[in-house]
Amino acid sequence: MLIKNIASSPKTKTPNILSGVIELPETLDRAWVEQSSLVNERPARPLVLDFSKTRHLDSAGMALLYFLNRRYTAAKIKLTLRNVPEDILSTLNIWRPVKIKSDENTNERRNFFAKVGSGAISAFDTAVQALSMFVEILYWGSIGLIKRRDFRRGVLAEQMFFLGYKSLGIVCLLSFLIGTVLALQTAIQLNRYGAGIFLAPMIGISMIKELGPLLTAIIISGRNGSSTTAEIATMVVGEEIDALRTMGISPVQFVVVPKFWAMTLTMPLLALCSTIVGIAGGYIIAVSYLGISPPLFMGELIKNVVLIDVIANIVKSTVFSWLIIWIGAFHGFKVRGGAEDVGRETTASVVTGIFIIIIADSIFSFIF
Repeated sequence: MLIKNIASSPKTKTPNILSGVIELPETLDRAWVEQSSLVNERPARPLVLDFSKTRHLDSAGMALLYFLNRRYTAAKIKLTLRNVPEDILSTLNIWRPVKIKSDENTNERRNFFAKVGSGAISAFDTAVQALSMFVEILYWGSIGLIKRRDFRRGVLAEQMFFLGYKSLGIVCLLSFLIGTVLALQTAIQLNRYGAGIFLAPMIGISMIKELGPLLTAIIISGRNGSSTTAEIATMVVGEEIDALRTMGISPVQFVVVPKFWAMTLTMPLLALCSTIVGIAGGYIIAVSYLGISPPLFMGELIKNVVLIDVIANIVKSTVFSWLIIWIGAFHGFKVRGGAEDVGRETTASVVTGIFIIIIADSIFSFIF
């Protein structure tokens, strides 16, 4: 037999329990194990388990036998099984406990190159999935323009109101404050050299070409990108996305495309408002702090701002809107767990979105 310290002896008369013999019931199951005191008793003398009446044995009974075997072996006290039926004996030998080895030591022994390779493969798979999501968004977005009867205009208007109009207040407020602080800090330095008049083109170009679309994108990424991820992730957890696929409806077409076009249409307008309000903040500082006349400020602003700066504003804000929706949707569909995973992916969406926006802005700096 495969169990140590367990033996099967011929059928004999069963001694009483005081002599160290326990007669097991007909069915050795969980109910009997829970009522038995064998689990809590410490080995003190040799024990005999009599299987004369036992005909059935479940997993709880097998666990008890292996537990007793291990405990009596450790205490170096003999444990004997008596009158064990052949079927129960074969079952005990088949269901031997297997020690599961932890892979912690294996992970510790993994060399540096294996870890780098594993990370690279994981990053490559994530990049492929993200690129596939972006292509799918562009595809269904284009299909919506070609097949206009499938275009959900009501949902588009609703998304434009939520993603655009409701974001206008916070965008304008922060842009005004940034424009004011930037103009004030710059005016202090320019005033030392008598070059305060250059505040107008500096504020104008920086807001139109750089800060207007960038500030808007960062604010919208924190507000709308996170809401997009949370909405899609909640639908994934609630199996609404699976229901759409079951009905033959593309989740990207149904959920993401209206947000995609709403952001595409409203983001340049938000960036324009951000630029105007930021310049207004600089205008107030120039007039009140430096004493520059309003006509002179506007004249210098118009003279130094060129068409390419306005084009850069529109192009940047449009591309940034695509990146925000792309990252938000990707992290939303990536959710596989419950509420904890929803929160984790929402946070990752905002962080990744801002990071990608800054990288894209750096690339645009070489173009415009």
